[in-house]
Amino acid sequence: MKRSEVDVYLRKLLNSDSISDESLNGLQVEGKEDIEKIGFAVSASEETFLKAKKLGCDAVIVHHGLFWKSKGVEPIAQVFKKRLSILLNSDINLFAFHLPLDCHPQIGNNARAALDLGLGNIKPFCEYHGIMIGFKGNFLEPVPLKNFIKKVEDYYSHKAILMPFGKKEIKSVGIVSGGAPNEVKQAAAEGLDLYITGEPLEGVYYLAKELEINMACLGHYATERVGVLALKNHMETVLNLKTEFIELKNPL
Repeated sequence: MKRSEVDVYLRKLLNSDSISDESLNGLQVEGKEDIEKIGFAVSASEETFLKAKKLGCDAVIVHHGLFWKSKGVEPIAQVFKKRLSILLNSDINLFAFHLPLDCHPQIGNNARAALDLGLGNIKPFCEYHGIMIGFKGNFLEPVPLKNFIKKVEDYYSHKAILMPFGKKEIKSVGIVSGGAPNEVKQAAAEGLDLYITGEPLEGVYYLAKELEINMACLGHYATERVGVLALKNHMETVLNLKTEFIELKNPL
């Protein structure tokens, strides 16, 4: 596919032009025009780009890109220069999609996880900057918290930091990937039995305890590789493009 065709397809699929975001979503760095192979990764980094080059990728699609509105104009120096140089010297395209890949109802980080973990009646959950970025669902019958946490750890391949301050048997679960610990307040307000996110926060431990809700943190990287993998599989299956997932094993 042509670079412009990939850009238009991704923007339409992820509805990125309609979502307000700190990330500059879409094509961030222009590379070669013809794209045959795409690398997928959670975050833009020197290691990501070097692996993409070694794998012969014409483009890389990441969740966390290089350019953010809040950072403004960043000097092209040091780490940033190294990262950009690899892309420019290798003529590799860089696409980034942040919130659009969190909130997508089929292949997003949260909807995909809710479905894979066996939740039913899945609906959008958790308002953030005017959009619903997470998803919630429930079980027909209560399940032991301990058993479900084991299933969640296996799914994300990451040990949970568990704050078991709610029911010992749960029916309802809300999921917001990445760094959303404070959104436990929205989960409690909706009466959910368990809230799952990526990053922990010291003060949220007491907040969850006082709200009497179960909360589990499974890692920022682990909870946000879900949507990247789902998008990879979509692009390979629907568009018949060659794809590679670039796994960096970030423990955070």
